Amino acid sequence: MQSDFKINIAGLVIKVYIDNDLDGVREFMSNFITADISNKKPSPIIYISKNIERKLELSSNWRTLSIMGNDINDLTDPFTLIGLTQGIFRFAAIHLAREGTFLLHGSATTIENKIVCFGDDGSSIAKTLGSLEAVLISNQYVADEFCFVDIKTSKISGYPIIPIHLRPEVRDHLQDQHQLILPTSKYKNSIAGYFLQPDELFTAVSGKLEVLSYIHFSKTENFIEKLSTEDAIKSFRFCTISHIAKLLYPTFDRMQFSARTDSTEIKIIGEDVINEIERKLFRNQPILKFLKKVRSYRVTVTDPCKIVPQIMAEI
Repeated sequence: MQSDFKINIAGLVIKVYIDNDLDGVREFMSNFITADISNKKPSPIIYISKNIERKLELSSNWRTLSIMGNDINDLTDPFTLIGLTQGIFRFAAIHLAREGTFLLHGSATTIENKIVCFGDDGSSIAKTLGSLEAVLISNQYVADEFCFVDIKTSKISGYPIIPIHLRPEVRDHLQDQHQLILPTSKYKNSIAGYFLQPDELFTAVSGKLEVLSYIHFSKTENFIEKLSTEDAIKSFRFCTISHIAKLLYPTFDRMQFSARTDSTEIKIIGEDVINEIERKLFRNQPILKFLKKVRSYRVTVTDPCKIVPQIMAEI
C-alpha cells in the first residue's frame, strides 16, 4: 500500500506516493508537505517504492518520476539522501523552468551582505569550497548544490535540511587552512566524503541574487573578470541546465544513486544536450533581462583562500 500527499518545491506542487513501510522517506518528505490544493494544473507525480534494484525512472512525457530501491529508507546513507534529493529537485526543475524558476547547479552564500552563487559553467570547479570560504566570514548560507532562483524577481533560496557535501579534499582544506572544527556528522561514513547540516554552523538566508561567480584554478595567476553578455548567457545556460541533464542522462552525474559511487572526474555535458533541453524548456524566458541585474564573473585563483578577496575587491 502507498500513502499519498502533496509537496511544494519552490512553488511547484507535486503529488507523491510512498510505500507505507518507508517511514524514513515519509519523514524526510514531510519537510516539503503543502496544504495548498488550489493548483489547477494536473500535478506532476513522484512514486517512491521498494525494489530489488536502485534506480530512478522518468516517464517519456516527463510527468512522473519513480524512485526505487531495496534500502532507500535509511536517510543516514548519503547516497540515498542525495539520490532522493537529486531526483526530487531535478524533476521539479523540469517543470519550474517553464515558469521562469531555475535550479542552479551551484552553492550560494553572502559576501559583503550580497548573495553570491558559485556556479557551474561547464569547466568551473570549487562551487562548495568557494561558498564555504565565504561563509566562514559571513556566517550566512543559502544552499549547497541546489539553489532555486526566480529570474523574474532574482530571489534565490534553498532548503537548509539538505546537507553540505564536503568531498575529502574540501574537508582537508577547511581543517588544515582554517582550523575549522566540524561537528560529528549524523550521516554514515562513505567514499563520498563528509556531510554537514548547514544550520549546525551557519545561519540560513535567502534573498536577491546579486552575483554569479565561476571559479577556475591557475598555477600562476589570480584575477577576476566580468563576463561579457554573451559569456554570461553561455555560463548561465549551463548552470541552469546541468541538473536537468543529469536526470535525463544519469551517466553525467559524479555521485551515482543507483551504483552508490562517487567520482572526482569531471563529466562533460555536450552542447547538443544543452541545446536540446533549452529548446524544450527554456524558450521565451527573460534570461537576458535577468543577467542585466545579476553580475557574472570568472574568478581565477592559485589558492582557494584567494577566492573571497578577489570577489570582495570587485563588488
